[in-house]
Amino acid sequence: MSVRVFITGMGGFAGSHLAEALLAAGDSVQGTLSPGGSVDNLRDLPRPVPLHRLDIRSGTQVAAAVRKARPDVVYHLAALSHVPEGDRDPRAVLEVNFLGTLSVLEAIRTQAPEARCVLISSAEVYGVPAARPGSPISEDHPRAPVHAYGLSKLAAELLADMYGRTRGIKVICLRPFNHIGPRQSDRFVCSSLARQIARIELGLQDPILKVGNLRPVRDFTDVRDVVQAYRLAAERCPAGSVFHVASGAGVSIETVLKEFLSFSDLPIEVRQDPSRLRRTDVPVLVGDPSRFHRATGWAPRFSLRQSLRDLYFYWKEKESSLGARAT
Repeated sequence: MSVRVFITGMGGFAGSHLAEALLAAGDSVQGTLSPGGSVDNLRDLPRPVPLHRLDIRSGTQVAAAVRKARPDVVYHLAALSHVPEGDRDPRAVLEVNFLGTLSVLEAIRTQAPEARCVLISSAEVYGVPAARPGSPISEDHPRAPVHAYGLSKLAAELLADMYGRTRGIKVICLRPFNHIGPRQSDRFVCSSLARQIARIELGLQDPILKVGNLRPVRDFTDVRDVVQAYRLAAERCPAGSVFHVASGAGVSIETVLKEFLSFSDLPIEVRQDPSRLRRTDVPVLVGDPSRFHRATGWAPRFSLRQSLRDLYFYWKEKESSLGARAT
């Protein structure tokens, strides 16, 4: 039976992949796009879907869209998610990520009270984990964010928990760790490395790869696996639950860099760029996915190498077409 779904942030990296996955599953999909947002990520959808251009902070606009969509499931992905962006403008990140969540929860309460809501939080709520370095942390680990983005996601979690307990809204909270894949913005480290190497290969950039801190260890999962986790959470997880979406394996940024460099035969100089260093960099952030696996049977299908390779070739194709249009 077709499920009516409503995706906030559908034009984004994960949102566009989620729309593809849900359409492939036969669901009826609608979603939101910010007023100035690009539809580039949605051009390859198998069929057109209704798009609601709105300011996620506007309760009136979000409620009107939810009323039209009449969703069975709401996936709330709309957010400002770049950590340095939050450091530069914490007010904007807190407004979009917290007030946007308030708009969505209120819209569900008033327009679709029986809908299930999958709230996409973030592993950044943990800050610097207190567990033994490198050990995967569980969902019960203390939350102590160290930047505005993590704080905004923690605030959204607490708000959703309150709406679940006091308003009866059926919310499942997911904390994804780092996810990567085609269409990811090059503001994020893996996509930045992939794009720079692709440009070097195409002769569009000098053979100098600019990097930030290569020491942090992260837990990477392919976005195509991540959105399948979101879908399974809506189907199989009880309201009020919290789960990680993670691989359970930690990989350093330096290791990721070496993997990307293996895709090129060109000599490339790696140079640290001070502008790419973060004010706050969590040394290690690795999640334990076992609770979610037990609840849903989900496990990643894409290897890290395949994800990185697909990301690299995504940028190589994109830069090649951009270069062709420029000539």
